[in-house]
Parts: sequence; C-alpha cells; structure tokens
Amino acid sequence: HTFHDNEQTRIMGFTSSLSQPLSIPGPTLDIKSGDSIKIDFFNLSQGAPHTIHLHGLDVDQQNDGVPHLSFEVEHNEHGYYYFKAPHPGTYLYHCHVGSSIHLQAGMYGLVIVRPENGSQLLSWENGHVYDREFSLLASEIDTVWHNDTVIDHVHDMDMPLFIPETFEPQYFLVNGKSGTQLNAPDNFMFVSSGEAVYLRLANIGYYGVRYILPSSLNCRVVSSDGRPLPLEFQTDTVEVLPGERYEALIEIGSSEEYNLMVHHFNLNTQFVESEQEMKFKLSAAGIEELSTFKIFPNPSNNSLIIGENPIEFAIINSNGQLIKSGKESIVDVSDLSKGLYILKLTDSTHRFVLD
Repeated sequence: HTFHDNEQTRIMGFTSSLSQPLSIPGPTLDIKSGDSIKIDFFNLSQGAPHTIHLHGLDVDQQNDGVPHLSFEVEHNEHGYYYFKAPHPGTYLYHCHVGSSIHLQAGMYGLVIVRPENGSQLLSWENGHVYDREFSLLASEIDTVWHNDTVIDHVHDMDMPLFIPETFEPQYFLVNGKSGTQLNAPDNFMFVSSGEAVYLRLANIGYYGVRYILPSSLNCRVVSSDGRPLPLEFQTDTVEVLPGERYEALIEIGSSEEYNLMVHHFNLNTQFVESEQEMKFKLSAAGIEELSTFKIFPNPSNNSLIIGENPIEFAIINSNGQLIKSGKESIVDVSDLSKGLYILKLTDSTHRFVLD
C-alpha cells in the first residue's frame, strides 16, 4: 500500500479476483435486502487461516466468521458463508482470526444492503429518496504493526500472536487514502446544486473519527448501525467510534465547493491526532451532464470500447477507489462487480452501470 508521501507498507487484504491487486479497503459487497447470499471465500495466504466476520449483519453463528464458534478457512481452501440479506443499511466485514493484527493489516471492507425493490437511490423501503451517495470508511495504519515480526506471525492459533504494546498510527485513512490524496482532484466528490446526497459514514479503525460538515449542508443523521433512527437529528459533526456506521443526508447548495473535515482522535487521551480534508465539488461544465450508458448482459458486457486508438483511462468505483487504469482502445470489465462506476478519459468523464 502506498501512502500520500510515497512511503509503502505491506498489507493483508481481500480482492474479488486473482487478477486484481490487494487494496484497502477490500471490495464493497453491494446486495439487496431479502436476497439469499453465498460468499465463496478462497484463501491464498501462504499459511494463514482467515475468516469473514459479517459485522452488524443478522446472521447465524455458523456464518458469523468468529473462529472456534464457526470455522476457519485454511490456506488454499474455500470457505462458504450463507445468509439472507437483512434490512437495508451499511455494514462491515473483516477477518476475525487474530483480528487485532489481521484487521489492522487491511482485511476489511463495506457491506451495503439496499431495499428489496432494488432501488439505488432509496435509503430503505418507504425511506429517504436521494440523488447521489458516497461511502467513507475510516481507518489507521501503524507501520510497526506491518513489519515482518508482527504481520508474518506463526499461524498456529494455539500459540499467542505477537502484538506490539502500543498502537501509534502514522497514517490516517479514509477509503484507503491519506493526507494529500484525500483532497486531490481525483478524489473530489462531485455533486450538483439542489441534490440530496446520502453519506455512509463508517469507522473500522481503533481511533474515533469525527466527520465535520459545513452547517449550510443541513446534515441530518437518519440511521445508525443499519437501523433507521426513531428520531432523526441535525448536526454538523458526526462522531463515529470503532465499528460504528451512520447514514446521513445533506443538501447541496450553490457553492462551488464544500470542505469535509475528518478528525481522528485517540480514544484514551481524546486528543485529535489527525485533521484531514476532503471536498465536495460542484460539477464543472461538461461533468454535470455525464453520459450514462448500461452494459447489458449480452456479449458486449465484457468490455468497453473507448476509442479507435489506445487512450489513457481510469475506472473509479462508487467509493472513490481506483479500480484499474491504463492505455487501451478496448477496456476489459469482465472482472468488475455489478454497480455504478466512473470512467475518466483524457478529455471527458462518463458514468457507466454494470447490470
């Protein structure tokens, strides 16, 4: 994993296919309420057992991913998790084997459950309608915990793991990005005037996080940990502790940009140890009218034709993660999951949906 200062650290993590590199967070699992879900977890970790704990979802003990209470998946083996998707909301998944080490090393991601009717723009059945959404998942990295002496531990669960005495992160992340990466143009959250924007605010780290919004956005917190709140409340600051998830609605005005401040604070001392900035950017000319095209389930759903000659491109998912980039005339998208993506070309930007 590469940070904003070009320093790198080793990670453990999840990927949706062997052809994709690891990233933190892992792929978002985007499902519909009521669906019967089967997760095929193939563990290739050169010796380490792992699990998938479905944090906050209502699943039975066998499929909860807690070692000894369910099962572990050994290296070069498949493990299968079965559950019926619960009510709509924002959830998490992470490894629960040696979780203090494996989770911090990068083995985590988001689960988004949408209404049963399949709407991409509805909070829950008969809930809030919105125009756009963004998911923000906070975490931290203490690179000492990523050294071989820690991350390359003995994988015998009858032996204690070596866990450092202190956790002193040098990098504070949102969606895997840190520092200047967070307010760089390729990480802007583009919006349009008058839109209702749904924010999925989550924290998988060991610090507390405060998402601080301009008062003009009229932020209303409407859901907590996958449950609609009986009484919504308006606030400029949403505090999210480890493992929590909140959902909030904001109203976009006419300002060209809005700053979102992200503060990480130490839970022992309550001191804020990181202040970082992200930006909502009002769509510039040519972006607010992004073309949207669908790739239907026919032979053309494996690729995007973007030009007669190779041109530079980047594909970004709905969480703002860079999925792939390069220089091609035909882009292979057969390995992408269903959902909404942004395709950035040299002189244009497009939305596309994989059905």
